[in-house]
Amino acid sequence: MKLKILAVDDDPIIRHLVKNVVAYWGYADLTTAESGERAVQVITQESLPFDCMLIDMRMPGVSGGELCSWVRKLSKYKQTPIFIVTAFSEKDDIDLAFAAGASDYITKPIAPSDLTSRLNQVRRQVMRSNANVDDNQKLDDSSRIEFHQSILLGGVHGEIEIGAMENYIFKISKSSAANMNAFSFVIKDAAKLHSVCNRNDFLDVLKITGMMMSKCLSSHQFLVSYVGYGAFVGVVQSDVAVDPIWNEIEQRVQDMLRGARVPLPSSASIGIVPYMSFPQQLSMWSGQNVVDILYRLVGDAESRCGDSFLSQYNK
Repeated sequence: MKLKILAVDDDPIIRHLVKNVVAYWGYADLTTAESGERAVQVITQESLPFDCMLIDMRMPGVSGGELCSWVRKLSKYKQTPIFIVTAFSEKDDIDLAFAAGASDYITKPIAPSDLTSRLNQVRRQVMRSNANVDDNQKLDDSSRIEFHQSILLGGVHGEIEIGAMENYIFKISKSSAANMNAFSFVIKDAAKLHSVCNRNDFLDVLKITGMMMSKCLSSHQFLVSYVGYGAFVGVVQSDVAVDPIWNEIEQRVQDMLRGARVPLPSSASIGIVPYMSFPQQLSMWSGQNVVDILYRLVGDAESRCGDSFLSQYNK
């Protein structure tokens, strides 16, 4: 199948390399732009959306990070794979890329095999999307969100898609994760809330929880993702693994949500009460293990509120 690809780079050599690689592997539908400003024009004028984008991080004028952030605000590009291309692999550059909404990043000089691997991954993703109903875009307001479904909530500061979160922590584990801590928040009785809420009401429960979490973490550099099952995972910059703030964040989030209630059919109501895992310093792990720790922390948070992520996951 064809992929509709946009490559944005001010270096003509990089644009030529990408053109040759995608042509060799049969991905002939390639559009290039030499600047962020030109890319904005191209994206705005195209009637059919691009399947993926390759964006150079450091360009004069509109930077790759700024372009990526702008693209993510467009409804049809909320989950489009965006690969930031950069000559730098320092943690600060990785942070900037993912905070801007990147799905992953590719370092220069670009290895053709690496680029091909990413495009093949996108092709498989597009094929799966074409074969399945897109729950985020094709469900009407009366339809339900699957309890296990990971989604982008929107309006939550620091939010990224869970696949991007996995890519991010995998990358930083190869560089410097010494000052990064992973954590999880799980909403108590999330399954019950899901069963009594319609689609929009359950989304509101998740959004308000995510927003309160973000507000309480606003003094730190952080990223957060909703993974389904009423669970959030995140990473936060912290110089001390056992920071006193960790003893206060859970209580602050719960206090901010204390007045939020969801009515039950019995005329009673149920509150929104998130519980937090104790943070885990990522420097203790590497490779796939650092990704696995995210989901282990979900289990830790659920054990504190009586839910069982693993039992739901195994159904």
